[in-house]
Amino acid sequence: MAKATRNDVARLANVSTAVVSYVFNKGPRNVSEKTTKRVLQAARKLNYQPNSIARALRTGNSNTLGAVINDMTNPFNAGVYEELEMLAAEQGYSMLFAASHGSPEREHLVTEQLINRNVEALFISPCENIELSPINTESCKFIVFDVDRKLANATTISTDYAKAVETGMAHLFEHGHTNVDMIIGNSLNGISDGRVKGWYHAFTQRGIPAGHIEYTSFTRNGGYEAMLRILDAPDRPTAIFAGSDLIALGALRAMHERGIRVPEEMAIISFDGTVDSQYTYPELTVLEQDPKAIARLALETAIDPDFKPSLHLLEAKLVIRQSCGCNMETK
Repeated sequence: MAKATRNDVARLANVSTAVVSYVFNKGPRNVSEKTTKRVLQAARKLNYQPNSIARALRTGNSNTLGAVINDMTNPFNAGVYEELEMLAAEQGYSMLFAASHGSPEREHLVTEQLINRNVEALFISPCENIELSPINTESCKFIVFDVDRKLANATTISTDYAKAVETGMAHLFEHGHTNVDMIIGNSLNGISDGRVKGWYHAFTQRGIPAGHIEYTSFTRNGGYEAMLRILDAPDRPTAIFAGSDLIALGALRAMHERGIRVPEEMAIISFDGTVDSQYTYPELTVLEQDPKAIARLALETAIDPDFKPSLHLLEAKLVIRQSCGCNMETK
């Protein structure tokens, strides 16, 4: 069967070929909602696919967005990018995905490859302390996730890590815990993000000596090994703040293996609030990020014609379950 053309769509929709172009190129002339709907219905019926390369050459817009993901197995990352892909499709954009697998060298390589594919904007979850200096950021817009500070040539979108951790620590203090250790990843070249800053600030505000921070990777195994080190230390804490749900999952396994009752002997709070946190025993109390809000803001930023570098911090929600010591009597 021959491939449908713009002329075919125009005939079926009873419009000119120029109107078909206006619909798929989003201009330069406006098309009424009723006519647009008729053109799109005709295109779907004919399985018409516009030539994106030719359109990009004509308009300078590829209607393609790129994403570089550092860990495709992380449930939180998956939630953000799944929502982002769906929202982009609703706006007529396609997405190209690449994985860095935690390698800064590969991160720069796939970033350059996506830029060469003429993406209009690029979303990146960095695996290092990224400044984007080696990358040509003038050729497309950059939106950086999980960085809670300003960058000179990109928009950064993140949960307000510091505020979230202070909220979580305040809850642990209310339970009477003053000897609290933190387990957190150090993937950003050892640079402390807002989670660590919020952690220290929570202790300073109350005049309490800060607990120990055990650095590891943002993985289940990282949390498991870090928790074993904490349990083998002479000054065992009464509570743990985990920097991610994956870390918390590993920490819970280590505590269960050592016969530590949670939360009776050791409480734990986690950061992320992915679906996995609802299926642990006990259920994890979490600082819940909002992947849908992050994705929505990221797409709005990416397609904004007046794009300019900026910082956006979103609030996390304290979701109280059992691992902190609350609600145990209901189970």
